[in-house]
Amino acid sequence: MTRVIRKSAAQSAAEALDLLGALFSAELVRPSKCLWLVSPWISDVEIIDNTAGTYPALARYGRRPARLAEVLGTLAGPSTRIVIGTTSDQHNRAFLRRLDLLASDRGVAEFIDVHQDATRALHTKALTGDDYALVGSMNITYNGINLRDEYVQLETDEQYVARARMDVHGQFGGIL
Repeated sequence: MTRVIRKSAAQSAAEALDLLGALFSAELVRPSKCLWLVSPWISDVEIIDNTAGTYPALARYGRRPARLAEVLGTLAGPSTRIVIGTTSDQHNRAFLRRLDLLASDRGVAEFIDVHQDATRALHTKALTGDDYALVGSMNITYNGINLRDEYVQLETDEQYVARARMDVHGQFGGIL
């Protein structure tokens, strides 16, 4: 299956956030062995609406929208490795600090690998799990999700996902 979203601030912005929320919700229910998140700029954006308390795994954060670092910190553990590829841009520091604090607090820091491209040549954007690859032009930031014109494509074809997993594994490591 292929799903394409062409978004702008006026069109389909909520659709992109809903898709990210659905993918991370699916990860909470059935986590991937390895989850790769590649985004040159990354922020601790609200990613899953948990105001109804629907996600027991996120209960420690209360009934409110769950942020990306909270979801990744919850997913990380012996059965799920989180691999993040980003740049060393100052914008990313707050997110990476928060993720590190949450992971240390939960005792799962060893299951999260962060690769920072100091050359800032990294331009790839992707979220890749066991059975899907989300690719396109959208950084995982407030502006990327809500304001900018972006292209996002979800692929679930087994061969496409296998190639995508090999690509991110080759560049950032992780578990195949």
